[in-house]
Amino acid sequence: MYKLLLLLLLWGMPATAQEVISGYVYDEEQKPLEAAYVYLDGTTVSATTNEKGFFRIQSATKYNAPLMVSFVGFETLRVDDPFQYKGKNLKLYLRTAVTELDELVISNKPFFTRKQMLKVFREQFLGRSKGGRNSRIENEDDIYLTYDEQNHVLKAKCRTPIRVINRHLEYRLLYNLVSFEVKYNTNTLDEAYLYQSFYAGTSSFTDVSVRNGADKKRKQAYLGSVTHLMHTIKDNDWERQKFTLYAGSTPVQPGDYLKVSDTLGIKKVTVNTVAVEEMLPKAGTLVLSKGPVKPRYTTVTFNLLRQMDTRTQSGINFQADVFYIDNNGLFFPIDALLFRGYMGSLKVGDLLPVDYVYVP
Repeated sequence: MYKLLLLLLLWGMPATAQEVISGYVYDEEQKPLEAAYVYLDGTTVSATTNEKGFFRIQSATKYNAPLMVSFVGFETLRVDDPFQYKGKNLKLYLRTAVTELDELVISNKPFFTRKQMLKVFREQFLGRSKGGRNSRIENEDDIYLTYDEQNHVLKAKCRTPIRVINRHLEYRLLYNLVSFEVKYNTNTLDEAYLYQSFYAGTSSFTDVSVRNGADKKRKQAYLGSVTHLMHTIKDNDWERQKFTLYAGSTPVQPGDYLKVSDTLGIKKVTVNTVAVEEMLPKAGTLVLSKGPVKPRYTTVTFNLLRQMDTRTQSGINFQADVFYIDNNGLFFPIDALLFRGYMGSLKVGDLLPVDYVYVP
């Protein structure tokens, strides 16, 4: 009788709501592609197609992430806002990748060896944190490196996803590199002359931890990260999350500079431009331009400090009047904020998937 009652109770419980995206992947001749890799960018949510090219992705959450489709020898396909097609079978067609001849730079002697450039790539792509130092690229031979002598820029390309094993955070990561540049003030690879480092791409994570063995290390990676800050801003939870916002060296109230409101199920953050402009004479770093052009308020650098954790001291520039934060802590547009210090130093070796949930 007890077992029967338990079964009835379980049968009467509502099933957990699932977000499902499904469809078929074909080549240009409309032939199904088996074993194509389909994933939500930045998450652990993925699937592979069967012999009919069919895939089905199931997620407990609707992520603000594009759907990516990857297959060797074909261009990676991106589908924005894929959850709008929920309940429909998508038909996705991949185009054959065109091999581009990279521009040849004629020089009597290359400025730097591949070994030297690869060392910098590892540092600027994986990072130097525990996560970066304990990450390894499995297909380094696929990475094409060049150095632009005229503009002092190290560039990297990779026609296949970069395969990274992060032994610290215990993830396998596939990273489709879209852009990678390290700019210097002169022809050198010396970090003392590094002007700017930038990389962009899409990613897919596979959790390889055993019995939550990486839980503590993942929590440490989350605390003080950009994602942690975005959750703090959208939830207006600065005190409990131990973040302090400074204008120069003066602590300020975040609400005086950032107005958070709800819109379309996400948070809209509006920068109080008047308040920020008032800080110009006494805070931040001004970028002076030639001519009678008044410096914009976006050149003010605010500082962030997380109490009892000096490693997370960071700088932040507001590059736009408005930006948005979704429920997973992702902000957009991506160029709305510019980070320096600790947050600016975070690299691929520090990444956590979008669907990672921090539990104190």
